[in-house]
Amino acid sequence: MEFHKVLPADSSIVMFAKIAVNQGRSPGLEKNEFYDAIVKRADALRADGESPQQAFSKVITDDETGRLLYKAMQIAPGAELKPVAQPAPPSREESARLLGPAHARLHSQAIDHQRANPRLSYENAYSRMYTAPENAGLRAEINREHLAASMAAVHG
Repeated sequence: MEFHKVLPADSSIVMFAKIAVNQGRSPGLEKNEFYDAIVKRADALRADGESPQQAFSKVITDDETGRLLYKAMQIAPGAELKPVAQPAPPSREESARLLGPAHARLHSQAIDHQRANPRLSYENAYSRMYTAPENAGLRAEINREHLAASMAAVHG
């Protein structure tokens, strides 16, 4: 297989790699973009029986374009791997609704306590309601709900 057919020398990423190496700084690209280009090139050039790791090593050492991309990756800012997007956590109301009626009651108490004491954060108000001696029974119900939810997650 010919290298220039896999990733043409005039491709955008190669052009940006040349700029990065010549200027000593990345022209707006991050490490993960150069890394992805190296991985694609290594996958395309991988020989039969060769592991992806072996192909990657071979490309960054034996292939002129791969070496260029690797040098540019070392110069570029950021991480080699793109961070995985995390889903937004549920709102307090949604969380209380999902966890069960006892948790929802405690959530309501915490909101009421916070409204009565505006200087308290929600977390402080919740903690005060959770640890209040008169809420011992509610705490036990919440613990049962959490245990039931955990068991359901484990056992389907």
